[in-house]
This record gives sequence, C-alpha cells and structure tokens, in this order.
Amino acid sequence: MCLVQYQQFSVSLHMISLNSTMIAKRIRLVVPVLLVFCASMSAQSVSEELKSDVNRAAGTCYAIPATVRTAETPPPDGKLPFYINHFGCPAPFYLEHSDKYEKPYSTLAKANRRGKLTALGCDVLHRIDLLRNDASNRTNEVTKEGVAQIREQMRQLISRYPEVFSDNCYIDGRSIVQNHCIQTTSEALVELARYCNTENIGIKTTHKDMNWLNPQDKSLTSSRTDSLAMAGYADIEARNANDARLIQSLFSDAEYARDQVDSTTLSRQIFELAGSIQHTALSDSISLYDLFTPEEIQSHWRRKNAWNYINYGNCPLNGGHQAYLQRAPLWNLLHVSDSIMKLDFPVVHLRYTNNDVIMSLASLMELDDCGLMTTHLDSLEALGWVDYRIAPFCGRIEMIHYRRDMNDDDPLIKVLLNGHEATLPIKTDCPPYYHWNDVKHYYLRKLYRYEKARQDANEKNTQKEGKE
Repeated sequence: MCLVQYQQFSVSLHMISLNSTMIAKRIRLVVPVLLVFCASMSAQSVSEELKSDVNRAAGTCYAIPATVRTAETPPPDGKLPFYINHFGCPAPFYLEHSDKYEKPYSTLAKANRRGKLTALGCDVLHRIDLLRNDASNRTNEVTKEGVAQIREQMRQLISRYPEVFSDNCYIDGRSIVQNHCIQTTSEALVELARYCNTENIGIKTTHKDMNWLNPQDKSLTSSRTDSLAMAGYADIEARNANDARLIQSLFSDAEYARDQVDSTTLSRQIFELAGSIQHTALSDSISLYDLFTPEEIQSHWRRKNAWNYINYGNCPLNGGHQAYLQRAPLWNLLHVSDSIMKLDFPVVHLRYTNNDVIMSLASLMELDDCGLMTTHLDSLEALGWVDYRIAPFCGRIEMIHYRRDMNDDDPLIKVLLNGHEATLPIKTDCPPYYHWNDVKHYYLRKLYRYEKARQDANEKNTQKEGKE
C-alpha cells in the first residue's frame, strides 16, 4: 500500500512541475527488510529514551532539561561568532484552554456521581482536580518552572558565546501575539539584561510580525488532512489503539463505560494532562503516567508523532509541502542575516513562536533527519523523525555566524537544533560549519523552485478553468 501511495504522489508532484530528480533525492525509499531492521533498532532507541524520561512522551510539550550541555566544535582559525539568529519555542506553560482540564474532570465526575468509578478512577479524579485547581486562571501562562528553564537557557547561551554578548551588543526580541510567547521573550531578555552590560536591548510584539513569525497559508493547510493522509493516519491509530485496559481500570460498570464514555478521547485527554504535570509544582507529588503501561505510553506518543509529521513535516501523503508554510521565517532568517554582515558590533535576534512553526522550519531547512519524506508512517522513529527531539518546549533553531572581521568575504555559519550542532543538506569542508554563501544560495534556490512550481500550477489551473 505504501508503494502505491508513493507512486500516486509522484504523479501529482510531477503535475506541479517539480524536478523529479530532486524529489527522488528527498524521498527515502527503504526496502521492506531494511525497514523492519531499522525500525527495531531505532524503536528501541525511542523506547529507551521514554523509559529513561517518560516525560518525553509529551512530544512537543516535553521540556528539554536546561542543564544539558553539548560539545562545542572549535571554529576554523581566526573565525569568531558575531551574530546569533534564534527562532525558539515558548517556555513550558499551562495548557492553553481550560477545557483541557475540565472535560476529563467532568467525564470522571459524572461517573463518580453515579457510582461508576473504581477506587483507581476516584483517585484519578482527585489528581485531575488538583491539576485543574493549580491551572485555574493560569491557562496559557508560563509556569514558574518554565521561567527558570528559559533563564537558564539564556545563561548557557552567554557562557557558550561570550564574544557576542559584549558591551556593545545589540539584542532584539520579537514574539508572536500569544501570552506564553510574550512571557518567554520577556523572561529571556530580563536574564540577558542581568549579565550583559549593554543598553541596546529591545522587545516588540505586534500583529504585523505574525506574517513571518506565524504565517498562514490556506492553500497548504487545506490539504493537510486530505483523504490519503487521513487513511495513513487511521492506519497508525488502528495499529496503536489500546485504550480498553485503561478504561476498564477506571470504570466499575463496563456497560456504562461503553455507552457513556468515549474511551479514545478520554484516554488521550488524560495522557495530555500527564505530559503537562512536568512543568508544574505538582510534578514532585502526583503523576498520571503510572496509569499507562510502557507499551501504551509509546503508542500514544507514536500516534501524536505521526500527526505532527503529517501536519508539519514533509509528508508525501498530503503533497510533501507542509513545511513550506514556514518559507517566510526562512526568508527572514536569510535576509536579516545577510543585511548585518558588515556591521561593526555583535547582534542577537531572539524570535519566539509556536512549536509547530519551529517543527516545520526545521523540516524545511532539512536539519539532521527533519527533512525526511516517507510514506511509511509506522517507521518515523526508525528513520529519525521524533517530535520531542525537534520542537519541544524551549526548543530552538539557532544560526550562529562567524567571521574574522568586518571585511571577511567568507563568513561561516553553524546551526544548533536544541543546543546541538545540526547537519545541513549542504556540502562543506569544515563541518559542522558551513560557508554562508553556500547556505544562502541553497535555501534561496529551494524557495524559488517551490514558488515557481506553485505559480506554474496556479496558471495551469486558471487556464483549465478558462477552457471549461
């Protein structure tokens, strides 16, 4: 079935004039035997990661520990960092809507009033009540733990690149118009101000910046959940549907649970709450992950990971172009970077937006394994596409620029994905550093090819409609 799906989309991709050779290079076709082998190896890796820290199962709501440090590859002789272009996810925050707490609570409270809960069900009702009370009037607000995490992240950035954070450094913070992102930006800048002896620090949040910090494209988003993509996702759901045991453990009346409870929805709601506890002061006293077996935890994560890939990755099942929704942030990154090459003072640009923007931007830039194109949704983890590694809370893409001096005509860059040195789909003679001109030309050509193909497709459709 996967091969048929791939062939169908190969035809559709040709129809919008994309170069078939480039498509073949992007899409990873893996023979069945190798897929099974890779899946067993990498699935164990994800399994071990979830076992060592179950909070990773929260996916993009996982908060990577701020204390994790990675090795720094020394730059070529004479090159020093002078510019940091940072696109980041928000710090951990309370869930965005009160319904996230109220709906599972209401389902269990209703059953409790009718005497339909087991002792465990009553205990879970109590735990969720604690969560909803803790989050009362705090939805969409960065938690105390989130504040500590983003501040520690800024301290590490300063210690990692002290040459940039000098007395004449210019620091600019931008955020989308969302409370959790505004708070994240503010906390980051407050921390930088404590350690940087500079008055050139500014913050701005405006709806105008939403055009490139959180762009919209109805043409792309309308195709996310087309029939072929949803068929693929339905298959993943069917392979990972194991909510029955949890429901049986919570409800004492099987008939009531069958007729009155949407088991899939309730299980998903409780699992989402389980992932949110790590960001709160309650993390030391309660948990909800204990309600799930290790297999169930991985199944919940696998479903969400596949959903994120379909919506924000380069999934061929819906055309393979969803990551291009973030072409405006990539264009901004290229344009702004190019415009400050000759400045005689260091610059730091902090931009904070939603996790899905960072996930798609990483996919569009093809960082590490993020550019993956495959129809094998059941093998995403085997092929390296793991959401909590790409865009967790406090996740970020940082492009660090290096030069010898203002007159250096061959500046270098390296890209950090969540603090580690990422690989780019570009040849280089000094990895993990890349020649800026090579990077700029690669991405500009990529963006141009997409826009040209899209324009050609629109013109062809217009001509077809005219003939009809």
